[in-house]
Amino acid sequence: MSQQFIKLILPLPPFFQIEAPSDEEPHVFPVSVRDRDVACPVCGCGTTRHAKTRRRFRHGYAWGVGTIWIELDIPRQRCGACDLTFVHDYGLGLGHSSTRSFREAIARRCHGRTIADVAREYELPYTTVERWFYLHASKGIEEADARHVLVDEFATRKGHHYATAVLDAESGRLLSIVPGRDESAVTAALASVPGTVMTVVSDFAPAMANAIARVFPDADHVLDRFHLVQFFTEALRRRRRFLDDTKRQYHVRSIDRSLARRPEELTAEGHEIVRACLAEDRVTREVYRGLQHIRYVLKASSDVQARRRLSDWLSRYRFHPCGPLAKIAKTIQAREKAVQRTVLSRLSNGKMEGTNNKIKLIKRRAYGYRNLDRFFLRLRLEIGRTSVNHGLW
Repeated sequence: MSQQFIKLILPLPPFFQIEAPSDEEPHVFPVSVRDRDVACPVCGCGTTRHAKTRRRFRHGYAWGVGTIWIELDIPRQRCGACDLTFVHDYGLGLGHSSTRSFREAIARRCHGRTIADVAREYELPYTTVERWFYLHASKGIEEADARHVLVDEFATRKGHHYATAVLDAESGRLLSIVPGRDESAVTAALASVPGTVMTVVSDFAPAMANAIARVFPDADHVLDRFHLVQFFTEALRRRRRFLDDTKRQYHVRSIDRSLARRPEELTAEGHEIVRACLAEDRVTREVYRGLQHIRYVLKASSDVQARRRLSDWLSRYRFHPCGPLAKIAKTIQAREKAVQRTVLSRLSNGKMEGTNNKIKLIKRRAYGYRNLDRFFLRLRLEIGRTSVNHGLW
């Protein structure tokens, strides 16, 4: 095996002389090092070698051969000026039985795979691979500027602990993640986003609006359409529960689904369910009409048209005798300018909602995380990466 080919599969310093392995141990490559001057890491003076130990280290992997080891003399140097004694590792980052190059490659191999699977493939202890992954995996995270971002919360432990995440609206990459969901947490998450942010998409939470106005005062705050429509669908759902629809001929989920969908998307059975519900209850009828009217507002194609339609909607429902509808109108009025931008903007929190589903899958796959730092690192590595190299070398 030629020296050139060996150096290609074994990235080592140029002053190393690699020898061919023996027939008994084809995976062990002896390495000899020419004598060279080693400076003291403290004072920079010259040192002398007073001892050396022959040791083996994992350094690579080759299909059909397995783990490739290198065998070399590890010198122990002594400084004549400050009398410091230290081990010189030639810049290889030598550990207990592996080099830094091998550890970083194993950490890269864990991207998109379970740690247990990688540990079995390379016949390494699970705890060792886990330690290497969380030590070196952060080096694979690439920072990129963003112009349009999405911000939302998700549960690290449902009902107990939450976190705030920020995504790039164009690429779907996870840009920032911070524990908590209050205004200070949202502010910290947005402040760590690189680049000149022009648009921020969020839900109707007051903490989101206050944090966006503080961090990006010149950016356009766009509200998610799904959450706007959800105000009406939730009001319809609560009203149907109040009327105890579980005892009726239609299944309760069929009623919720029919009332939430657009009229043009309903089947004949869906139209029959909607007609029966609207004829039965006045509150349901008024909220359903308000929902179809807000959908008409969302179809506006110009700023003047959006402002006029939204103003007509607010003047009609702001003091409506239907309590749920009047409450929704007051919420929209408090965010009137943001809702106007929402009508014209094509951005939504759809990617963010899909990311929340991915986060749930990652939590289930690991049966939960006790260490939030490691959990957040795993999320940043697996969600929205632009390029992932699954190869080892």
